[in-house]
Amino acid sequence: MTWFYPYSPFSVKKSYEYHPGKVLYGGKSYEAILNEFKESYNKDLKADLDNKYPNLTINRTQYVLPIFEQDWLISKDSIPFDVMKLDRMLLDVKQVREVLLELVVQADYTSEERGYLVNNIETLLSLEDSITQLKNENYLSRRELKIQFHNLCEEFKHNFDLFVTFYERSQY
Repeated sequence: MTWFYPYSPFSVKKSYEYHPGKVLYGGKSYEAILNEFKESYNKDLKADLDNKYPNLTINRTQYVLPIFEQDWLISKDSIPFDVMKLDRMLLDVKQVREVLLELVVQADYTSEERGYLVNNIETLLSLEDSITQLKNENYLSRRELKIQFHNLCEEFKHNFDLFVTFYERSQY
């Protein structure tokens, strides 16, 4: 029973091993797209170091990027998940949401940029709900867990796309 329902109350070690699939976006892997963004961001960061008043969007991006660089999003190998890992993931997403909320208040954006930022915050709230639901479900079968983790992976990637759009719009 514990093999079929890995997170059930009867499981001694509540864990599930996620097997990522290879998904391409416009012929590129998620890792390649992430690395392209990081290169662009690092150039912006170096250029911003000389400014008397640093760009808050560039400065705060360093706190946002780690949730999109998680090993399970990039790896081609299987990654084990337990409740502790989901708790940490949830905490990280909440912290990123707080960083973005601070940006709404502290930075001066156009209505379009602010709309992208608010949209990103809303999708982070949805992501928090998905992680919480996955963490608290006790009777998901392995098949259902596979689907839930795949959906969670796609939500992270969608959030990354939204953040990149916001970042690029606010910089150029």
